[in-house]
Amino acid sequence: MRQNGGEMASAITHFIVGAALALPALESPSIRSVMPGGAIVVSAGILAVAPDCDTLAMRAAGVPYDSFWGHRGFFHSPFLLLLLASSLAMIATRRHPRRTTVWIAMLWAGCAITHPLLDAMTDGGLGVMLLFPFSEARLFFPWRPIHVSPLSIVRFFDQAAYILWSELPFCIAALVLGTSGLLVRMRKSTSLGGAP
Repeated sequence: MRQNGGEMASAITHFIVGAALALPALESPSIRSVMPGGAIVVSAGILAVAPDCDTLAMRAAGVPYDSFWGHRGFFHSPFLLLLLASSLAMIATRRHPRRTTVWIAMLWAGCAITHPLLDAMTDGGLGVMLLFPFSEARLFFPWRPIHVSPLSIVRFFDQAAYILWSELPFCIAALVLGTSGLLVRMRKSTSLGGAP
């Protein structure tokens, strides 16, 4: 088990998982009234990668890895990701019905929260601040099959096959779930004439 600071699940996998889980939203008339299909999937993928922006603070401001503001700290907390997704949804839907805001907030929050959940299954680095504001403890799940990805792009490509192979089952699972959800919604919207 590696314990070097500054490691995570890869950005590639975070993006794929978030984007794949957003696929059912392609059949949501209320969400499609705000953004086109491509934007739904891409925005979900970007929000699933967004928590790793905490590495910019670490580098730019010299924030220690294990501090509250460090990698896998506050910026990885589901609490913050829910607030972020809800705030962005309110901005994106200011001229739309409230229920559309709720649907988009739920979509973006769910996709963003996959990030700390995946990181909590990695085999190195520090744990993830999953329980903030109730606790600032860094946690891992008991099952940790994902090999951590270094923050350095050069180091990532040196180990890419090893890392991505451990992440592949999660990408496949997200694609199967997302595609299945999309097919179910397509069938339902065809038979019922639309869904939220």
